[in-house]
Amino acid sequence: MTQEQLTNYLLIALIVVVAISKEISATIDYIASKSKKPLPKQVMTIDEIAKFVVAEAATLDLTGAGKKAKAVQDLMEQAKAEGKSITKPVAQGAVQNAYDQRPVTENKPIQAESKSDDEAAKQIGFVQGENDD
Repeated sequence: MTQEQLTNYLLIALIVVVAISKEISATIDYIASKSKKPLPKQVMTIDEIAKFVVAEAATLDLTGAGKKAKAVQDLMEQAKAEGKSITKPVAQGAVQNAYDQRPVTENKPIQAESKSDDEAAKQIGFVQGENDD
């Protein structure tokens, strides 16, 4: 058997495997479409919803307390829409937890100019040059 024949046989086998996989996929889609039971959808947990509402509330032009109240209200509405029962204290805790887990992206306030530039500068690393020995 030559290399070219072996390659052709492997190519034919690959085509057969792809065709069978495609047929299996089409069969599953057909059976799923005829099924009376709906297929399960991705379910979001309260924590995941809280992350989204906290991120959305952060973009609003409100005070911190206003943002938290808006996030709690949005979380409770979304949970209700998804058929999850949640109490206000649980929603407040989930929003606070989501807020605490957010990465800090805001810049820290600029420190007073009491330190000179040399004192305020900190070495973060260095690159060692190659020796020309």
